[in-house]
Amino acid sequence: MLRTLFKARVQLLRDFAKQRGFDGILLSRCDNFSWFTFGARNHITLNTEVGAAHILVNEESVYILTNNIERKRIEKEELHEDISSEVEFAEYIWSKNMVDVLKPFISTKKIASDTGMLQTTDIKQQIDQLRYVMSDFELKTYSDLGKTCDYVLNKEMKELKPEMTELEVQGIIYKSLAKEGIEPIFVMVSGEESAKLYRHNLPRNVSLGKKVFVSICARKRGLVVSATRSVLFEKDQNLIEQHKQNCYIDAVAISKSKIGITLNHVFEKIKHAYAEVGKPYEWMLHHQGGLAGYNAREIIANESTEYELKIGNVLAWNPTITGTKSEDTIALTEDGMKIISYFDDSDWPCIEFKIDGTSIKRPDLLVIERR
Repeated sequence: MLRTLFKARVQLLRDFAKQRGFDGILLSRCDNFSWFTFGARNHITLNTEVGAAHILVNEESVYILTNNIERKRIEKEELHEDISSEVEFAEYIWSKNMVDVLKPFISTKKIASDTGMLQTTDIKQQIDQLRYVMSDFELKTYSDLGKTCDYVLNKEMKELKPEMTELEVQGIIYKSLAKEGIEPIFVMVSGEESAKLYRHNLPRNVSLGKKVFVSICARKRGLVVSATRSVLFEKDQNLIEQHKQNCYIDAVAISKSKIGITLNHVFEKIKHAYAEVGKPYEWMLHHQGGLAGYNAREIIANESTEYELKIGNVLAWNPTITGTKSEDTIALTEDGMKIISYFDDSDWPCIEFKIDGTSIKRPDLLVIERR
């Protein structure tokens, strides 16, 4: 199955190049390398956008160009066997300049790329569009990742204590995700104080206090799941009610995310939902999420994002009201919308909303009163 999907992806790039008069396409960005190979990684450090291996697709061949440090790992550990048999490696010693290595492949040719490097034509934005729709294979990978992330958050957050620091909790979540082979590219821990101060709180050496929410962007096989879970250590009825309002806004966003609808249409529904719960200006204080995939957000929705939703798209909405947040990752499939990071059999408590005849479940606040 994967070999067939890979061949189709190769042909997609060849057709793309031919229609635009290019002799080949060079992919170097980490998101595109993972997309093209159905999950292989070309990065070394987590914070890089351009990896240490590059893909060149032309009319005759598919090459992976990399140095002798990375070649064996990529071939043996990263590429599925159905794909490794379909590519050729062009390996060079690490001390060589990649420009010199690429010259035989690109000199006298018209090459497009996702970076514009080496005087190639930068077509990053056009390549991005190819990446947004997931195959069934990718959606299965996504679903498995989402379930594991839900499990990790369930397991670790039930053990949290108010005297723990945000940094300590970040380390706990890092460790638990890493044990599952998941890259924690973002773990935000917002304790009682931080949740009121910052929408994007980078964990600090301060105690959690009476409450905490943890937001993650967790990556495996190149795909990124986003999710948020919240804990109260002392029952607070006002906060419980606010969290419910926040979840309602999220449920509206999820329910309106349908095939053929544009992102800016959903965004307007989100703004209306804020007004419905008496918080008409809170949407201005933080972005509301949008299209997800090989990045935590491929497109952040706003008034002008006219991208039309399709089968195979993945989204992560994240509405916030100062002090609370609701977030999960959803997939648009042939069978309808599926929340892939919060399943019906999740151990986390839920709030259920009926919107336009559709039942939407959102993670409730978990109250853990420590004696």
